[in-house]
Amino acid sequence: MNESKGTDSSFLKTLAKHIAAQLEERGFYIVFEDDLNRYWPSNDMEPTTRLKEIHCFAEAHGWSVAIVDTGLFGTRAIFQRLEPDPDGYESSLVPPS
Repeated sequence: MNESKGTDSSFLKTLAKHIAAQLEERGFYIVFEDDLNRYWPSNDMEPTTRLKEIHCFAEAHGWSVAIVDTGLFGTRAIFQRLEPDPDGYESSLVPPS
C-alpha cells in the first residue's frame, strides 16, 4: 500500500483502526496535516503520489476520502465509509455503463 521510505505498515494499521473506530461513531472523520505527514510525508514524496497513496489506503478499507488543501491551515483528509446504494452500485457516483 504505502511504499514510501520510513513508513511502517504497522503505523498504517494503527491509523486504519483509529479511523474505523471513529467512523462507527460518526459519518466522517478528519485527519489533519500533522497526522497525514506521519504516514505520508509531504517532503518525501511527490504531491500526486501522496494523494494516490491516501486514496488507495481509503479504498482498501472500504472508505472514500476527500482531500482538501486549506492553504494556511494545511491539508485535511476527510474519510467516510462507503455504503452500497439501494441500486447496488457500491457507492459509485456514476452507475456502470
